[in-house]
Amino acid sequence: MQYRKPEGPAVEAVLGALNSRGYSLVTFSAEIVRKQMHVHCVVTHGDGVNLDTLAEIHREVQPEIEDVLAPEDTARDIRIEFSSPGLSRVFGSFHEFEVFLGREVEVLPVDSSEWLRGKIIAADDAQCLLRRPDGTERTFQRESLVKARLTE
Repeated sequence: MQYRKPEGPAVEAVLGALNSRGYSLVTFSAEIVRKQMHVHCVVTHGDGVNLDTLAEIHREVQPEIEDVLAPEDTARDIRIEFSSPGLSRVFGSFHEFEVFLGREVEVLPVDSSEWLRGKIIAADDAQCLLRRPDGTERTFQRESLVKARLTE
């Protein structure tokens, strides 16, 4: 499983607004579609995603993102969208173990055809530690997992 943590100046603008409100950034993408810049942020919060708070974040980061992604000499329309990860999100990157610390997940190891369930109790860029339903703990190296998904 690859480790792709969102990075860059536009991400930093979004992170500042999210972190100050207790939100975490799961994924960030920015691409040009029909001469318009589309920015998509998947965000999460321990108490769920609040639309009013996302509207505040949007108003705060819009000017900063415009400055970073569309300097004056290349002005273009920018569309920013926020969404939640959903209840049974399939992880797109190993860094999501860090984002969803404390949540229940299922993982599919390289050497198995069965999903294993556990609660994420520790994670970094190389490995994650899950507490299994029977109370045992198991460490998984990033390379040892094919897929992972949230469970509720």
